[in-house]
Amino acid sequence: RIHLLEVLSALALLRDVRRALVSSGKLHLLIEASKFGSIVSKERAAQAIGLLGIVRRARCTLVALGAIPALVDLLHGGDFSTKLVAGNALGVIASHVDFIRPVAQAGVIPLYAELLRGTEQLGWEIAEDVFCVLAVVEANAVEIVQHLARILQEDNAEARAAAADVLWDLSSYKHSISVIHNSGAIPILVQLLGDQNTDVKEKVSGAIAQLSYGGVNRFALADAGAIPCLIEMLQDESEELRDNAAESLINFAEDPIHHERLSEAFAMPAFQNMQERIVHIRAADHHMVRSLRHMSIEQLTRDPVLD
Repeated sequence: RIHLLEVLSALALLRDVRRALVSSGKLHLLIEASKFGSIVSKERAAQAIGLLGIVRRARCTLVALGAIPALVDLLHGGDFSTKLVAGNALGVIASHVDFIRPVAQAGVIPLYAELLRGTEQLGWEIAEDVFCVLAVVEANAVEIVQHLARILQEDNAEARAAAADVLWDLSSYKHSISVIHNSGAIPILVQLLGDQNTDVKEKVSGAIAQLSYGGVNRFALADAGAIPCLIEMLQDESEELRDNAAESLINFAEDPIHHERLSEAFAMPAFQNMQERIVHIRAADHHMVRSLRHMSIEQLTRDPVLD
């Protein structure tokens, strides 16, 4: 039977075979193939599950048949290639709002954190994508940020950059702003502005720029000593670093509590350039809102008899 399951896992990579499995009600065999046989066969089954998981009807059936624990087992105990495939398949399943909690409750967050600690960019990308999905639920965001804060303090520069990149993404989530603040990650981020690795600094400065839009986080950033570091960064060789620093400092400058501490930055070209860009962006946004409002009024007042 194991040999037949291995054959099935290979055939299931064909679209017509996957359709036949769905229409005949035999998806349980694919779940079984992900549990038994060689690791190569299990990986193929996981890949087929991920491909089927894109379709809502098949995704619901797969979850009911036990796809989540089967994929978690592969993410935990497979070789690196299998972990990537299983991790991606779980991400596909978690992309539906009904399955965010079941996937997280299966204990996957520490496993994706291990992918961030790895050396493969594909692993970082899969972990980042899945974390961004799972973090929609605040309880998941709390656990994710705790893992990211630990990674930021480890020796692996690539892992620190990947963790900072995820924090940058999560900083745009309304509830994650307070989660990051309460996690104690902000002083760690500020300390990493002095990291020797440029990629780490660019990702960290991006996260800080996003966090600086919140008043509570501006206090935490200022208390951690971010302002002098950001002012110094305005003269960095990296354009991305200069832009991120300038964006942060403009948010501080617009806050009456911190405005006076920014006098040194006002005359710097990077700060002035960013300030001008933000003025143009805000003007464009305001014009767009007015245009949309005008269009809505026209649609509401249009006489349908005349059309």
